[in-house]
Amino acid sequence: MAPHQVELESSFDFSGNGDNQLADGIATDKQNGLQTLEDQTNGHTKLTAPAQQPLELAPAPSVDEALSSHPTPVPTKNQYRDGNGLSRNGNTDYDCVADKARRGEDIELLKGQKPGQKFVLTIMGYRKEGLSEEEYREYMVEVHSPMVRCLMARYGTERWTMIHNTSTTRALMTKIFDPQFANVSQLDCFIQAVFTSIEDIMAMKADPYFKKYITPDHENFADTRGSQMTIGYFEEFIADGQVLEEPADLDAVFEKQASVLRAREEKRKLEREVGRQVAEGRLDGVLAK
Repeated sequence: MAPHQVELESSFDFSGNGDNQLADGIATDKQNGLQTLEDQTNGHTKLTAPAQQPLELAPAPSVDEALSSHPTPVPTKNQYRDGNGLSRNGNTDYDCVADKARRGEDIELLKGQKPGQKFVLTIMGYRKEGLSEEEYREYMVEVHSPMVRCLMARYGTERWTMIHNTSTTRALMTKIFDPQFANVSQLDCFIQAVFTSIEDIMAMKADPYFKKYITPDHENFADTRGSQMTIGYFEEFIADGQVLEEPADLDAVFEKQASVLRAREEKRKLEREVGRQVAEGRLDGVLAK
C-alpha cells in the first residue's frame, strides 16, 4: 500500500461505481492508525465503524537514557544512589571539602568560624502560585527530594531538612502564644542544608545533572522570586534526644550572663556619653578617657 493510501472498511457490501455510493463512509488510515469520517453524500445509509487501531507511540526514555542524552557526561542514577548518605561510587574526580575535613586536612576558616564548625543554607520558601499546600508538600517530598538528595550528599551536604509550615500546623501557634513571640510566619516551607564549605555548594550547582534537571525543576513548585535564602553558622545542642554537651557548672553560666549584661550596659552608657559630648563639641575629652 502506498504511504498515504486510505483503505475503506465497513460491514456492508458495496455495489456500483462512483464515490456517491458511499453514505457517511468511515475511512481508516491503517498506516497511521487514525480513524476519519468522510461524509460523501446525504444518503441515509449508516455504516458500522471498524475497530479503531491503537496509535503506536515510541516508549518513554529511561532515566539512564535521558541522562546519557546530555551533551556532557553526567552520572547515571546508580552513581547517585543512597549509601550512608555519601554516595562515593560515581566516577567524578571532585574531592569535596567535607571529605578533606573528615580526613583531618586543614581547611580555610572564615572570620568567626570555629574549627570544625559547619554552615547552614536556609531557604525561606513560598510555593508556586496555583499550588495547594498539599500539592506543594507532596511534590517537594516525593519528586524533588529523590531527584537531588544523593547528589547533595555526593557534594558534602551532611544534613538536609524541610519544615512545611501549613495552615494546620500554623494554627498550633495559638496554643503557645505569649507577649514575647506573637508574630507567626506565613512562609510555606523552611529548607536547611548543613555543609562544610561554600565551595562544595558551588561545585554541586555546576554539576551537569544539577543544571539540567534540578535547576529547572525548582520552577515546578517554588515561587523562586518571592522566596529568600541565607547562609549562617550551624550550632547544635541536642540531637536524637541527647544533650550534646552538658554544662559543667550552671552557676558559672548565670555568672557569665550577669557579666555580659553589665558589660553591655557599660557600653551603652559610653555610647550615650560620646553622643552627648559630640553634641556639645567636647568629644576630645571623652576619647582621652
